[in-house]
Amino acid sequence: MANCAVYVLCLLFAVTYVQADSWETLLLGNLTADHEPEARPVLNHSHPVSVTIDVALAQIISVDSRNQQLLTSLWIRMYWTDELMRWTPSDWGGTSAIRVSSEKIWRPDILVYNSLLPYGSNFEDSEATIYSDGSVAWLFPLTMLSTCSIDVSYFPYDEQTCNLQFGSWSFDGLRVDITNKSATGDTGSYKVNEEWELISFNARRAVFLYDCCPEPYPSVTYSAFLRRRSLFYNVNVIAPCFLFVLVSLFGFWVPAACGEKLSLGVTVLLALVVFMQVVNQSLPITSRSVPYVGQFFGATIVIVAISVSFSAFGIMFHFHELNLKKPPPWLKTILFVPGYRIWQRCCSNKKSVDIKEERPDSVESDIAVENFDELTADRKSFMAGHVMTHMSKIDKNLQAIKDTADENQAQESLQEEWRFLSAQLDRVLMVSILLVYLIVSASMFLSLPPGLLR
Repeated sequence: MANCAVYVLCLLFAVTYVQADSWETLLLGNLTADHEPEARPVLNHSHPVSVTIDVALAQIISVDSRNQQLLTSLWIRMYWTDELMRWTPSDWGGTSAIRVSSEKIWRPDILVYNSLLPYGSNFEDSEATIYSDGSVAWLFPLTMLSTCSIDVSYFPYDEQTCNLQFGSWSFDGLRVDITNKSATGDTGSYKVNEEWELISFNARRAVFLYDCCPEPYPSVTYSAFLRRRSLFYNVNVIAPCFLFVLVSLFGFWVPAACGEKLSLGVTVLLALVVFMQVVNQSLPITSRSVPYVGQFFGATIVIVAISVSFSAFGIMFHFHELNLKKPPPWLKTILFVPGYRIWQRCCSNKKSVDIKEERPDSVESDIAVENFDELTADRKSFMAGHVMTHMSKIDKNLQAIKDTADENQAQESLQEEWRFLSAQLDRVLMVSILLVYLIVSASMFLSLPPGLLR
């Protein structure tokens, strides 16, 4: 008995399932029997088909700044009413909704005006849901490559607005009217992009009138407001610029006698130029404005070039041998006078010590001369003329040696003075260039619009 009851229940369930499936089949066949997918689904030809669109931004795949392209993953949702597909659910076994291939029904030819690639096959094979009151919901995913006008004036601290303009291509607003479902797009399932921060995703409707046609053409534009995440560029672009400048400034500490002093600055300058070319490859070719990073690189290159030029001047001062003229007073004033006076005091003390050390030799010479005079006094008769002649020659030779020594000492003193001024010049230039670079960098960062440095 129990087995019979179970058998009857299973049979009833199977019959009910088959009947339900047959109801949908019969309903679908009845609705699409005489349906023409190309005709607008309205009973009155003068009435437009009102299409409501809603776009969900699933992911910003990439923003190609150089080619000014935006690649996004979207979920498109379109809603309209098909007045030719209505039924009473009670007449069809309680069926209130059916799903049908979108190719078998009329669908709006709404596309993205600024798209670079056509819709993919992922929307052609999608199904639409038709309800008993004639309302249709057509939902499908879409990967869209579109144009995006990118302004890199403040790169890498820039903000961009990329638009997706939806509208009918074949019908005017009197035939197909398009409106947005809400003032903002759906970002509930948005996947965060590592390079760009999504600030907002707004929608607005606009109606355009063209010279060719008197009819209005409505469209809905979704605007994605993006802000570039600058941490990557701060670490890999901006920070190396500061390091390049610091390395070039350290070149002022390298002794002028070292042959690598000037080559260090030239190497840094060349590395900076090459680094700038690498960064420029990711930027669009535009003449409207110079990117912020380009201005920063330009200022850095100019400052490094100035430091290299001043290093050459420092080397020239160090090896200053043209007539060995005394340094002008104004140069001593500019290059830190207290330090110059300390150096002079040290040099004068050194000279006085040298003189004191030479005094014993001069005393011995005087004694030798006196003894020599006593010896020659007894022999004036036959050696006076001969000795005086030799003494006169010796005196001239000693005077020439003394003059040469004094001249060499003066030249060495001038060389030491120029070398000291060269070292002082390096210190002054290093501090001055560092201050100038800090002021230029601070002024450039402060000139950015508020809110970009985040």
